[in-house]
Amino acid sequence: MSQSSNAPPEQRDLWVEHAILSEIIILHPDHLISEELVVRMEDGPSNTDRVAILDSLQSLQRSGLIRINGEVVEPTYAALRAAAIFQCS
Repeated sequence: MSQSSNAPPEQRDLWVEHAILSEIIILHPDHLISEELVVRMEDGPSNTDRVAILDSLQSLQRSGLIRINGEVVEPTYAALRAAAIFQCS
């Protein structure tokens, strides 16, 4: 998490959530299971630790931006719609 290591904890949490949600939306309509997503994020440029990834998944789920069906992680319609709107700006 080199880009955000000097940031306050709340900002780091948002940065991790942003990275995860972006990855999930980019992959859509393909989906990963949560463990695949953890491995992908740990090994990727974000270099994020497992606990931060799992906490962010829970936070995104509570916020209604992702859905976890069994082990499959997928964006909600609201997350996909917001991403489409932001791409237009």
